[in-house]
Amino acid sequence: MLDALYLKSIEKKEEIDNFFNNITKDINIEEVKKEYNECSFDKIKQDKNFAAIDGSFNKTKFMAGYVYAITSQTIISKCGEDIKKESKGVDIKTISTIHDTRIDSILSLQMNIFELKSTIDTLKKHPDLDYMLMDGSISGTLTNYRQPEIPEELKAFLRNKSYEYFEKELEKDEISLEIITERKKENLKQTCNIFIEEKKLDINYDDIEMNIILCLEGYEQLFCINYLLKHFKEKIICVSKTSSKQSLFNEDIPDIAVIEYTCNKSGYTKPRLLESMRPFRYINQALIQVDFPVKKLELTNTPYEIFFTKLEDKSQVLKIEIPRKLKGENEVIMILNNLESISINGYPHILKKAHDEVKIGTKFMKRITKDVNLSNREDRSVLN
Repeated sequence: MLDALYLKSIEKKEEIDNFFNNITKDINIEEVKKEYNECSFDKIKQDKNFAAIDGSFNKTKFMAGYVYAITSQTIISKCGEDIKKESKGVDIKTISTIHDTRIDSILSLQMNIFELKSTIDTLKKHPDLDYMLMDGSISGTLTNYRQPEIPEELKAFLRNKSYEYFEKELEKDEISLEIITERKKENLKQTCNIFIEEKKLDINYDDIEMNIILCLEGYEQLFCINYLLKHFKEKIICVSKTSSKQSLFNEDIPDIAVIEYTCNKSGYTKPRLLESMRPFRYINQALIQVDFPVKKLELTNTPYEIFFTKLEDKSQVLKIEIPRKLKGENEVIMILNNLESISINGYPHILKKAHDEVKIGTKFMKRITKDVNLSNREDRSVLN
């Protein structure tokens, strides 16, 4: 099989080369020039206090279930001080392989909750921070928000519980770096069963337990996002190295790739303002906007400014998202100059540091399975 693939790669070499070599052939360069402002960001000395957050997960599959690990880590870089680690969230858990088709989305949700809580915890402990760098996109998280299928009566019940479970917890001076839904599991089962019995619902809790947990974890995520935007949106900068959006140039490749292949000089695109944030869903084959189940007005009415940048000549393109209205392009340039002051080769050093610190490798997962006496239980193919 591999020999056949190697031969096929030789056969397809010219076709693949042509695809990448001709990417810029049909791009409207004049339209790119209208959007992209060449600009030098030459601030060398850091005079702002930064923090960065990243998260990671990894998993090992066994016949009956997964063992998985999740972590988040903030890194702080203050003027005149050494870089240091700050808020860390960690957990190791198991989940049945009956959830195999959605395991990555489940772990991504839990990882994001850890990231959000580490971010909030760090910003509470360090009010002198000027900027918090987050890997990814808050608006993207909200746009892609999904609720699992459970009866509407139960959703309403869980919404009411979520205010009790999450809102007070986030208001504490020191928040708990854990997924509260997990801590409430046993209590949740009892209260849901009482509710199901009282309402005479024709459902069994055990049959839809994972959907109930995911529904409540989704609410927990939304409460964390709402708290972060309510108290710290002036400090948040979301940074992405990838994006599939095509809202600027309407080409056959993403906007970020258009800039990558046509712009060598440092600069930025004109900020685009998103004034309303509501997820789109297909319902009965029609694309409609839906409301968030909790904190609807707050999450919907937060504006976002989005633009692309190259902080240095020939560096990679970054997508920048700011969860508020900016004060014109002068503020854009100021933010980018400040980012350049902590960047190496056009990428913020502490964001890379957070990524390196938090990454959970395969070697670490093997050590975990050995530590919990599972190293002799790894899956074996029935063909062996």
